[in-house]
Amino acid sequence: MKRTTAGVLLAVAALTLTACGEEKQPAGADVIQTGAATSGAPASAAPEADVAADVKVTKCDSGGYTPKVTIEVTNSTGEDARYAVTIAIKDADGKASGEALFAKNRMTPGQKVTEEIPGDTPVKGKITCEVARAKRLPPK
Repeated sequence: MKRTTAGVLLAVAALTLTACGEEKQPAGADVIQTGAATSGAPASAAPEADVAADVKVTKCDSGGYTPKVTIEVTNSTGEDARYAVTIAIKDADGKASGEALFAKNRMTPGQKVTEEIPGDTPVKGKITCEVARAKRLPPK
């Protein structure tokens, strides 16, 4: 009985110690450069500020239960890339009301993808949509 109790206490202590850590990310930690930018190759890949320019919101509709956002993403680089995009959805008062997420694993140079993506939260009335975050990453 004492061995079981000691074993349980040891397991709980080990789990507590391993699960307590909280890693703080430095400012700008979510900015990821493409392989070309980090490898010293010519800067054919646009800086991160230009990644958002690869994304256009073409339609922002709140007619259904959840908003539907249509976006067009174009790989403007000379290399294959994958994209992760977050669209901010705001209500008529301009308050944040949800997000819509887009991810594409491999886009060839110049490839254009148009996709309708659902919002994550129902919103009534008029909405606006804008690119909140856009990342271009090396393809997998």
